[in-house]
Amino acid sequence: MSDNPFADPFSAPPPPPAAAAAASKPTSGGTIETEDFNPFANRAGGSNAQPTTHQSTGSLGNKSAGMDDELFRKQQDLERRAQELRMREEELDRRQRSAAGGNNLNTNAQNNAPRPHNWPPLPTIIPIEPCFYQDIEVEIPVQFQKTVTFAYYVFLMYVLALVVNVLASLFYMIFAGGSIGQLFLACIQLALFSPCSFLFWFRPVYKAFRNDSSFNFMVFFFVLFFHCIFTFVQTLGLSNYACGWINALDTFNVSVPIALLMLISAITFTVALTGMVTALVKVHRLYRGAGFSIDKARQEFTNGVMSDAGVQRATQAATQAAAGAAFNQATQGRF
Repeated sequence: MSDNPFADPFSAPPPPPAAAAAASKPTSGGTIETEDFNPFANRAGGSNAQPTTHQSTGSLGNKSAGMDDELFRKQQDLERRAQELRMREEELDRRQRSAAGGNNLNTNAQNNAPRPHNWPPLPTIIPIEPCFYQDIEVEIPVQFQKTVTFAYYVFLMYVLALVVNVLASLFYMIFAGGSIGQLFLACIQLALFSPCSFLFWFRPVYKAFRNDSSFNFMVFFFVLFFHCIFTFVQTLGLSNYACGWINALDTFNVSVPIALLMLISAITFTVALTGMVTALVKVHRLYRGAGFSIDKARQEFTNGVMSDAGVQRATQAATQAAAGAAFNQATQGRF
């Protein structure tokens, strides 16, 4: 409704107050300004607001790069864990297959039946059965299989060196004036040191990695260290002990073919000695990294050997015999 009820209805309506104030506002020259509108004001404001957009885009890029790095690290961690799980699964499957390879009559008999011996791999013509069961891929953990295989090849190399030593000593005695004592010693070394090497340093390292036994590690280190010294003497070829470097070089003045054969024996002893030292260093590194110690070996010896019933009976009998001898000696001196 209009504020004036008596106004002319056909006259123009009065302008609004804001428009009237803008129309009646005088300019600096005394004239009245009719319109004060700048259409380019929003563009200026938009150009001033543009750096803020670039800054927000840069911060989003940095955040996305950081997220990509974090996702890459997480993916690598997941892949590493998946590989470890696969290795453990393969080892468990291998052990389950070995446990189920005994008797096929029932499941309990399969798990508890002893494994058939397969070493040494003798031909069926010889009426002697193998003495040990040995399977590195079944009994040894995956991370130690290469080390145990290397030790086994070192043992075979040493046996080969002993065989070549026997042949070289034989030809040296026949064609180069060698002594029969050297051939006799070479045969004794082949017959004695081949099984002793297997029993006293290869078999302990095999059982050490298989059973996680510190005591077997100690036996391996002790025996192989002195065996390395012994093999070094064989490699040198001092006197008539073995066909090594010294007596092989001296034989060139007598017979070149025999000297070459003796030189082959010296080379095989050198390769075997190098392998022994390398195996000793490798196993020692794994031994130190796994946290074994002399105290653990002593504890295993106490729990394993001294707790055996036969050992306890023998110790008790020896103690009773010593006590009886001491008592008899004391009573004889008194009466």
